[in-house]
Amino acid sequence: MQANMLNNQSRLRAKAGQLDSEAGVTILEMVVSMLILTVGLLGLAASIGYAVTVSNRGRNLTNTKLVAVSLLEQMETLRNTEQLTFDQIANAGAVDNTGAPWDFAGFPTGFQSLSANPGPDGIFGTSDDFISPGADNIYGTGDDFTDTSLAVAGYSREIVITNLNTNLKRIQVTVRYPDGGGQMRNLVAVSYLNNDARSNFR
Repeated sequence: MQANMLNNQSRLRAKAGQLDSEAGVTILEMVVSMLILTVGLLGLAASIGYAVTVSNRGRNLTNTKLVAVSLLEQMETLRNTEQLTFDQIANAGAVDNTGAPWDFAGFPTGFQSLSANPGPDGIFGTSDDFISPGADNIYGTGDDFTDTSLAVAGYSREIVITNLNTNLKRIQVTVRYPDGGGQMRNLVAVSYLNNDARSNFR
């Protein structure tokens, strides 16, 4: 009889233990867990926003470097192909057109809007970069017009050409660009151009 009583008490304790373990969670526990989840999701959202900003900065910087390098390489190409003489590669007002096949006005001073088009002279960074050939697609006809839609939004450039001596020029290209975070930044690239009469490209 005593053994039966002990067995019944054990069963009652086991049932009570089962009831306690299935009692569930309280409202307070739910609120705390929701708060922790919300903080985690907000942190994730902030990190995604930061990653997008960094990605935009990297893309803008890469594009700016490509623009600066292409302008510097263009100077060497102009000399090597003899499209311009060494004395013609200069800023406006300092160009020497003596003995040149055509008159060149030079590269404008100060910051100029960056164009996706080289204009009628085929040279990027000159004052005719925003001239469009019009409907006939031929430069120099009556339907040519200034097309400001060719401007690369947010970008501008400055080309400064300094004569170091009669056979050497310092070319500095400064490109102003948006950094992706709402700030404008400058990237400066410098190259030296010599008067190489024995170019390998001729």
